[in-house]
Amino acid sequence: MAKRKAGATAQPAASASKPSAASLTASSASSSRTPSDPLPTAHYIPRVPLQLLAIGYSLVISARDVDLAIRGPPRIVKALVDNPLGTLPTICGLVAAVQCWFGYWARSCKAQAKRAAEKGEDGEEDRPVKSSLSRTWAKALRGEAPASFKKRSSGGKGGVAGGLDTTFVPQAVMVTLLGAAFFHACAVLLGASLTTNVTSTFLMSLLLSLLSITPLAIAIPPFTSPQERYTWLRLFSSLSPNDNLEIALLAPALGAIVGCWAGAIPIPLDWDRPWQRWPTTCILGALGGHAAGTLVSLAVVGWRSAVVAAVDVLEEVKQKEQKQQAEGSRAVAGAGKKRQ
Repeated sequence: MAKRKAGATAQPAASASKPSAASLTASSASSSRTPSDPLPTAHYIPRVPLQLLAIGYSLVISARDVDLAIRGPPRIVKALVDNPLGTLPTICGLVAAVQCWFGYWARSCKAQAKRAAEKGEDGEEDRPVKSSLSRTWAKALRGEAPASFKKRSSGGKGGVAGGLDTTFVPQAVMVTLLGAAFFHACAVLLGASLTTNVTSTFLMSLLLSLLSITPLAIAIPPFTSPQERYTWLRLFSSLSPNDNLEIALLAPALGAIVGCWAGAIPIPLDWDRPWQRWPTTCILGALGGHAAGTLVSLAVVGWRSAVVAAVDVLEEVKQKEQKQQAEGSRAVAGAGKKRQ
């Protein structure tokens, strides 16, 4: 009778241990399918110094006609003071190239996260194609495209030709020009001359629009869908980004706008310095504010990613402990059956 009772108690224990293992497997599977943040931190961190260095290089290139005896930042300031109409177009052109590069990368990250959420991370199409360097080089010598390029150019959605998405170009150009016109009107309302230095004011407004609006217009085109327009409204009205990608786009934009506004503070002071000439300080303030906002976004994104990584490690440890407990209960149930 005692053996029968022990066997009867062992069987419910074994049956109770099986649902816990199944629930553990289901919870781990569901957690692995949750969509991740669209911004890959491992790729974003090395891009930030490259972006800032490229913008700084554009300033150095724009001051190439200044006397070589002047070194460092004073040379850039002198170029902006003496010849703003010859310096600003070069800066705007190079900054536009840098911002388009960064905005297109952000757009690609968002599109990749959207595809992963739709298809699931377990799909065969979302797995990266691994290939050695020698094999890739041999294929390149034979004229074959890399596997990832073939995948992108094999007929994806949205009319992408040759793996390069160009559907955002009209909206990005229009939104950038609208932003430049808006910033120009704001500058006039805040005290800039309406009839003199019009070209300099517009070029400054265009530079500010390139720094703040262009990456957002490429990554999140506002006229694509009502959801994208709501994203713009949410970002600029309540300043509430939902993920790291929106932080990386919003913080530099706010930094550039605030820096440009703060750069106008020294202009009315009676210091009688050449660099107080309009719009030198506003241009330098916009560039400095953009750099400060980029560094702030880097710090925030790094901190959030570190917290998420720590939480993932703790969850993994917890799942291992639950698995060990389930295996221990199964071992106890098996020992009870053997005794029976």
